[in-house]
Amino acid sequence: MTITSAKLVETLSPAAIDKLAAVLWKPLAAPKAILTVDSWLLTFQSVYPDGAPATITAQLFIPEYPDTQRRSLYVFATGSTGITAACRASREHIAGIRWGLYRTHVLAWAGQGVVGMLPDYMGFADKGRLQPFYSAVAEGRMLLDAIRAARAFMASGQADAAKGVGDTVPFVAGFSQGGHAAFAAADLRDSWAPDVNLSGVIGYGPAADVQTLFREFPVDAPMAIYTYSKMYGTDRFDPAKILLPKWADTLEDDVTRQCIGGMQAYYPWKPRDMFRKEFADALLGGKLATAYPSVDAIMKENSTGLTGHGIPALILEGTDDIVVSVKSQTAWAESLRARGSAVQLSIYKGVRHDSRQAGFPEALAWVKALTAGGTPPSGTTNK
Repeated sequence: MTITSAKLVETLSPAAIDKLAAVLWKPLAAPKAILTVDSWLLTFQSVYPDGAPATITAQLFIPEYPDTQRRSLYVFATGSTGITAACRASREHIAGIRWGLYRTHVLAWAGQGVVGMLPDYMGFADKGRLQPFYSAVAEGRMLLDAIRAARAFMASGQADAAKGVGDTVPFVAGFSQGGHAAFAAADLRDSWAPDVNLSGVIGYGPAADVQTLFREFPVDAPMAIYTYSKMYGTDRFDPAKILLPKWADTLEDDVTRQCIGGMQAYYPWKPRDMFRKEFADALLGGKLATAYPSVDAIMKENSTGLTGHGIPALILEGTDDIVVSVKSQTAWAESLRARGSAVQLSIYKGVRHDSRQAGFPEALAWVKALTAGGTPPSGTTNK
């Protein structure tokens, strides 16, 4: 693993973390930090799906430990923010934007004694590149190499807070698109990073299946359509055959001039307002495989989680999720179980798409239990 830079940015006291967390958790009660945390900014190397070298920027949060107990490593992938560098998660707190307060989320984990890492998606740190949006390979490699980078940096002796900690127990987690990424890491672990003993996957409202995303939350579809047309060519994935002309004609400009907030205000939220009638009929009727075979194949290739990786999973879903319905999430969790993973699906009453805050106590307890060698639960619980 090649780490190209490392810089200590700041040290945050428990009180400073609590102040940030109060904003993210409102109106819920935020967890109280118990440790001071050092915030580092790293860059490390990964590989694009086309084989070119990729630079990844990541924020690493290392608690100042009072002892040398075995520690968990929590690597988190964000929800969709956009595909240009201006939309990178590492810019959110600097620019005063609220996409998801992702830095605060990972800091809250670190304040509880868990090493936290928040990488930017691939494409954000290399000039002339865009994020390969909803590319399973790009996302999975990014997270697995982030685990490698975090461990290598902590073992290097550069961080005083990491001295004496030893090895860490790695988990990947993600919200929405980040859930897609987290399960991509599970899928790719054996082939890309067999040295990474991935202990568990957490999905907060994960949107792991591409066709489900297109059906239930088409606002994100243009970014994926643009990405797939560039990765696979328009002979296999042609935006003009998928999107209505008003969206297809200006696709490149529309997905590169704005971040997720602008796109959610600009694009329609209903599939028949986004897609050509023929495509919408096939998508909603479950007939993409026959009507659009190459599009169907690419969507399936980039859907994640169902490879039989066998890694335990915790899925936290809200009853009022507007991106992935409870029905779709439940069916997907059942498919994941059928392929050999212990899957705990917890459904939180009254919670919308972002289940990170409501599910924090459960997720933290789950990570602690698995870090200690406990047996992962499997079942569905209504909270």
